[in-house]
Amino acid sequence: MIKSNNSIVQGEFMTSNYVYQETVVEKNENGYSVTPVDTHLEFKTELKVAKTGLLLVGWGGNNGSTLTAALTANKLNLSWNTKEGTKVANYFGSLMMASTTRLGIDSQGKEVYVPFSSLLPMVHPNDLVISGWDINSANLCQAMQRAQVLDWDLQEKLKDELKEYKPLKSIYYPDFIAANQTHRADNLKEGIDKSIHLEEIRTDIRWDYLCNRKRVQDKA
Repeated sequence: MIKSNNSIVQGEFMTSNYVYQETVVEKNENGYSVTPVDTHLEFKTELKVAKTGLLLVGWGGNNGSTLTAALTANKLNLSWNTKEGTKVANYFGSLMMASTTRLGIDSQGKEVYVPFSSLLPMVHPNDLVISGWDINSANLCQAMQRAQVLDWDLQEKLKDELKEYKPLKSIYYPDFIAANQTHRADNLKEGIDKSIHLEEIRTDIRWDYLCNRKRVQDKA
């Protein structure tokens, strides 16, 4: 809770007023003229976190499959065995989830730090709805196994979940893709007309949104 006349909560929004102080310097024949300037800013923050989708280009690649696996492992709170011992899914290294920031001082004058993610309502990575495109038709379990990034025990615990994810058909322009990817290209949109491809991508985005919204409603 913020105790300040500059911040007001009204319904689903918080409105905050902030004064940004700056100094305007002008050079003249007598030297410099210095003028303090106050800029009044108003910020309006929605307190309810919106459902957020993440569509990845090249979803079945090393980065896309590993990101999806990491988010899924955290969402399921998985642990797995490695040669160094048992590992537990976490968001160490994440600027939003693992960093802290100085909030102020307490009554004893000691500095108080809080998680960065607690300052304002933010989308939690576990709540992201993920989909995307890839030129290869492999599901995300197969893509994860192909990438060979994650420990085998973790892959075993993720495979049932990730095999349900399958990339949308992608656009394939050979001039912009490494030649060694040609043999993987079996999940492609037809034709060469870029304007048609653009409309198909837009349709994919709208359709994916509707499908995921229905999936969330069904689970509720």
